[in-house]
Amino acid sequence: MTTMKLFKTIDEMTLLLGRVADDSPVYQRIALYIEKNYQRVIFMTANELADAMGVSQGSVSRFFIAIGYHGYNEFLRNLQQIVARDYITPQPREAASGLSIDDPRRELLEREIANITILGSLCQQPEYQQLVDMALQPKKLLLVSARLSATMLPYLEYVLKKIGIDVQAVTPDTPDWEWLEFMDPDRVNVMVVGFPSYPTVLIKKCQQLKRQGFFLFAVTDSQFSPLVKCTARSIFVPVILESPFDGCSTPVAFFSLLLRDIADRLPQFTERQERIKDMERKARPGPFSPVEAAGQVYRTYFYG
Repeated sequence: MTTMKLFKTIDEMTLLLGRVADDSPVYQRIALYIEKNYQRVIFMTANELADAMGVSQGSVSRFFIAIGYHGYNEFLRNLQQIVARDYITPQPREAASGLSIDDPRRELLEREIANITILGSLCQQPEYQQLVDMALQPKKLLLVSARLSATMLPYLEYVLKKIGIDVQAVTPDTPDWEWLEFMDPDRVNVMVVGFPSYPTVLIKKCQQLKRQGFFLFAVTDSQFSPLVKCTARSIFVPVILESPFDGCSTPVAFFSLLLRDIADRLPQFTERQERIKDMERKARPGPFSPVEAAGQVYRTYFYG
């Protein structure tokens, strides 16, 4: 057993959890749950924590011993001290004040707003700037994802093409998925979008691409994401996992900021934007609905 070292911040706690997260799938599940739910964990017993994660109480005890504590209760006291010190009455509660205290939508909304407020500091991280720089390189940008996470790719692909980036979205239901490995790693960069539950088909594809020398940058939610191991760089955007549909508001807001920052770095963007607006004005009188008109502008602009 390692010597116990008390963590002083939540970031230090996350690093501590990460030391043993890779030792087993059960440990990874425990680490990920605590990282995402530490404000709830402070009110939970070891039995309640085990039940919430669907693991045995013995697994919980062994996990905390592995990270250097005598058991769960010792870790819990450390966590409670940190949360109590850092707690400030959250402003998101004011934004959700239109809903009653016992309305389950209120907690969901508060958590989404709290996640979005993190984006300001996230955009100051070196990894964020590296992601912007990657998109601006004179290489084709491949957007790779699967299942629920892949629903964000059409938005990303559309806007990136609109601002002048050579980009292509590739998912398991597209023909190009099978041929990714045949592309030249020196001519493309790969941005992987993957949030829980992490699709096995996506993980295997990333592992294969990494082995073949492709540069992969993951946009995922946790340092415990299996995508971290098979990508060269990662940035972590929080999501809410307890809704039946999962909460993707923060990733969408993150991508909006990312697209804006990429566009601001493009010298030809202002001129391109004026051309697009001119095309939209010309398309407006046609016999199209607003949605049809937008589609017509897109097809005309990109495909002639």
